[in-house]
Amino acid sequence: MVIGNIKTLFTTAILSSGLLFSPSGTNLFAAGLLDSLTKLAPIEITAVTAPSAPVSALIPFKSAPALKAYFVSVGQGDCEYIELPNGKNVLIDGGPNPTAPLVQFLSQRNITKIDYVVLTHPHLDHYSGLEYVFSHLQVGNFYDTREDNTGASGIKALRAKITAIGVNVVYPAAGDNLDWDPGEVQVKVLNSCSTPGESNSGTVLNNCSIVLKVSYHNTSILYTGDIESDMETTLVSAYGSQLQADVLKIGHHGSNTASSAAFLNTVKPKTAYIEVGAGNIFAFPAQTTLSNLQAVGATVYRSDLSGTQEYTISGD
Repeated sequence: MVIGNIKTLFTTAILSSGLLFSPSGTNLFAAGLLDSLTKLAPIEITAVTAPSAPVSALIPFKSAPALKAYFVSVGQGDCEYIELPNGKNVLIDGGPNPTAPLVQFLSQRNITKIDYVVLTHPHLDHYSGLEYVFSHLQVGNFYDTREDNTGASGIKALRAKITAIGVNVVYPAAGDNLDWDPGEVQVKVLNSCSTPGESNSGTVLNNCSIVLKVSYHNTSILYTGDIESDMETTLVSAYGSQLQADVLKIGHHGSNTASSAAFLNTVKPKTAYIEVGAGNIFAFPAQTTLSNLQAVGATVYRSDLSGTQEYTISGD
């Protein structure tokens, strides 16, 4: 071993109680130290040099977990699923079918528990698939709007079931920050009808949609439910540049009642997902919506053409 200008020979003694180092030439037997000696071997260590790279560079780097967002193809309806970096998960809406294809999506991934379920608003094409979730999966928390859909027996039955099984129900308000992954993921509520109400107006119910902005590592996703252009205008006035997001879940399935040029110019999405059924009777997405998205340079994915899509935000 070279320490400064001193070279020393060592003999390594491996004892049953551990390792013993002694300068070469020491009489270990005479010293009475080798009663339990199992092996003795001379080793000459000629040099110890500093590593050529910083110590930090030699430590394996472990990437932070990613956030994975899925835009689930459920036909003419909405359904989104999120895997958070902390291992918890989120389901936003459940689509129009109580048995499929959400069931298939969950089964393929062996998902038996949902930590956070969000119903953006009480329209059948958003809540019907949740009937399966609350009947067959363990659910930690349910986020709901207080606006009720007059005469819609399905949502009344679903909400009654959720209460009966004891799931924690949360009514978020605009401005709330949700602690789904504290310190890592920011989840901000931008819109919600948090005071009790009831309506059979499609526009009123759509504009009560819970709107969420999910941000992780300087990348964000804006989930808009079915908000229409008048609510988009309200959000632009309230939040301005805070609406900017890398990814936009297009409101109201690409209808011409949403995705106004002013809203898209404020959000400035790089990627947009339209959840729409193939050959739907509404002829969604509207050409106006597609043109507005093209004008802001967004890459567009449609569930009727491409099926379920995944968007990953790296933890690096």
